[in-house]
Parts: sequence; C-alpha cells; structure tokens
Amino acid sequence: MHTFLQQINELSELQRELVSLHPFFAEHHPVVVADEVLLHIYDYSSRTGQYEWVKTVPDDLYIPDDCLAAMPVHHLNDRMCAIVTASVFKDLEQKVFLFHEYVHCSVYGKYKERIVDRLQIKHKMTQIKRVTWEIDYEFPYEDEIIAERIKSLLFALKSEDFQQIQAARTALFESLTEEQAEYWSWLEWNEGYARYVENLIRAEYGLKLNHYGDTAPFNRLVFYECGSEYIRLLVKEQPAYHTDLEQLFDRMQVERLAGFVSQ
Repeated sequence: MHTFLQQINELSELQRELVSLHPFFAEHHPVVVADEVLLHIYDYSSRTGQYEWVKTVPDDLYIPDDCLAAMPVHHLNDRMCAIVTASVFKDLEQKVFLFHEYVHCSVYGKYKERIVDRLQIKHKMTQIKRVTWEIDYEFPYEDEIIAERIKSLLFALKSEDFQQIQAARTALFESLTEEQAEYWSWLEWNEGYARYVENLIRAEYGLKLNHYGDTAPFNRLVFYECGSEYIRLLVKEQPAYHTDLEQLFDRMQVERLAGFVSQ
C-alpha cells in the first residue's frame, strides 16, 4: 500500500460520521501530502469508494512544515486540493484541521468565484497579479482606532447581543477604507465559515473549541474568530445560513454597506 494511503482512507471513514453535521462532508477532495521533497497525491474513487494514489512528484509548491491549506494544484489540472504534511495524521485535533480545509475545498467549488468576483479588491489584485493577497494584504491590524473597534466587536460577539454586535460592526467598517472593508468581509465569511464548521466538529468530539485570534495584537486569525462567532449567531437566528452560504454572505454585508454609506 502506498505511503499515507491507509491513513487517508481512515480519515475518509471518520468523514462519513460528519455528514450529519454538514452536507459538505458527503463530498471528497484530493489530498496532497508533502513529505520531505515530494508531493504524494491522492484522489477519491467513486468506483471503489476509497482514496487511491494518483502520483508522486517533486515538491515544486515548496510546502512548509506542518502546512494545512487548500489550494488549486496544477498537478491535478488546478483542482482544489487539501494540502497537508504527515503531522495531520498524528491525532484527532490535527485531523479536524484537515476537515477545516475540506470546507474550503467545498466552498471554492460552489461559491468562491461567484462571490469573490463581486468584490473590487479581487479584480484589483488580479490585475496587478498579486495571487497571495488573501494571505498578505496590508490590513491595518495595528492601527489604534481599528484595534479598539475590533476589541469592541469581540466583546459584543461574546455578549450575543445582536444590537450591540451590529453597532460594533458598523463602527469598525466606518474606520476602514472601502478596500479594507471588502477584505474584512471576504475573509470573515471565507475563513469564518470554515472555522464555524470546524468548531461544530470539535463540539461533536468533545475537543476544545478554536478561538485563536480573539486577543491583541491582532493578525489574520481575527477574521476566523470574528467570522465564526458571528456566523454561529446568525445560524441560530436563521438556520438556512448553515448551508446557504451566498445568502449568508449577503447578510454579512449589511453593516459593511451601512458603514460605507455613512462615511
């Protein structure tokens, strides 16, 4: 049996248990395991109902140690793949992070281009050929006013008071440029939703919920935390948002648009 194939198929068995949490887990995505200088590529076969080894190639993606990501891979005709290293098979905690990446794969296939194409920041970054903008955009995390408004939003989210949350979100968006606000909106929906589902899995298996990003100094993880907590509350209010991500995205634009109009 090929390296890692057994572990990936064991993960597939675990994944079947998650379909009751979200229909995304009825889908299967290619997995790329970076191991030393090689990429081992696996794909799911509907014929056998299991993953199969596809190919092993030199690591021309330069995957760092302990990487967990989702991205199109040219070795599979730019299909969206979960990118991992051997550490993902270590324990249940790491496996949950892989399922977080599976959510990104599903979202990419169903919604990403349709939604991100609505944002001017995406068109600008495409025009200047900045492919890593989602990771390295210069968001003003250290600006004192913005940092304080993020803290206010996090406090409001913990209160679960929608009026307070909406006021805090509107105030935050008022302090951002239109481009920065679009960046926030995209990341809090995209990363926030994946963490929202991740925390459903954690709750199912009695693991500690993931709230990294909820304290200053802030970085990109603040989008995961603010997004997931807001989505959790929105789903409680309107359960359809659990699976209708386009409707969810539209709902999450309300305060951004209000903040922009008031500027």
